[in-house]
Amino acid sequence: MITLAAITHAQPQPPQRYVVRVPDHWNGSLVIGAHGGSGGDALDRSGRKYGTSETALDDVIGQYVFHKGYAYASVDRNGVGGSREGVTITLQFVEFAKNEVRLRASRFGERASSPTRTYLVGLSAGGGITRMIAETARSPFAGALIIAGAGGDVITRMDRQQKMAALWPLIDPRAHAGLSDKDPKIVSYAEAIGTPVEARRLWPYTGASAVTAKPPTGTVENSTARPTIPTIEVVGTWDDLVIREIRAYRERVEPKDRHRLYQVEGVWHMSGDDDGVQGFQYTAETRMKLGKDVADAMGESPSYIPTVREAFDYLVRWVEKGTAPPASQTIKSGNTLR
Repeated sequence: MITLAAITHAQPQPPQRYVVRVPDHWNGSLVIGAHGGSGGDALDRSGRKYGTSETALDDVIGQYVFHKGYAYASVDRNGVGGSREGVTITLQFVEFAKNEVRLRASRFGERASSPTRTYLVGLSAGGGITRMIAETARSPFAGALIIAGAGGDVITRMDRQQKMAALWPLIDPRAHAGLSDKDPKIVSYAEAIGTPVEARRLWPYTGASAVTAKPPTGTVENSTARPTIPTIEVVGTWDDLVIREIRAYRERVEPKDRHRLYQVEGVWHMSGDDDGVQGFQYTAETRMKLGKDVADAMGESPSYIPTVREAFDYLVRWVEKGTAPPASQTIKSGNTLR
């Protein structure tokens, strides 16, 4: 029987809330989860708090790797998004987590050494943090898995934001009900954001946000597109938050053989089966007043979680055995990579 060794509590200085878990039969490796957003309270669709962000990736990857023998740790950044500050918090937490794993493993009679390998898995803003760390010259990680990750290509993102801000008022269903899927304005918007017209029920979330977004000020840092460690990305083809910039990143990335991109058809920014989608639904329906249909569409998205877990297993074999994963590809939800 697996015993869960976990701690989740507050401290006056970072790490804030965090979780560290070590299985009975630890395999010697550690997985760090970098959650999406900026952290803090996790809300359900009604706005009720049901947790905090150190456990946000449990259903996506945390419990999966724990039951496969990996130690798992994650920290709630509690207000810090996918920025350089987020990178600093994550890197500081890695050292803290390694020491905690060593201490906890020794209590279970396991070897009292630090983890032999550490992997980083990040989603959305946490994916942006993962991307930055994967591109550093002396990354403390053996491999990285990015899920719907931010920060792919700043030029593409800015171009997308400008086009969305200009085009959305022309197709906003609150002002232009009844436009057909073949309307030139609808087609132009789909091309601008990189998702098919079939995904238009989801468009109001990013479309309405683009109209009110403020342009960036000062120097905007772009990704280098040069990962220094094996890196795999998973993203949904209906993800109008990041899909264009992730595809642009794949085109820029060097060396190509150190990076893979797996796109899952019909999946939005979060899987419908990820409990984190509830926070998006609450924001869309209650805070943004976008209506029930938009929030429903978010929850109806197919799952990319099986592909995420399969990609993690491929990443481990890539790092530990030198076995290259399948080529970048687009697959249907639930299908295996080939």
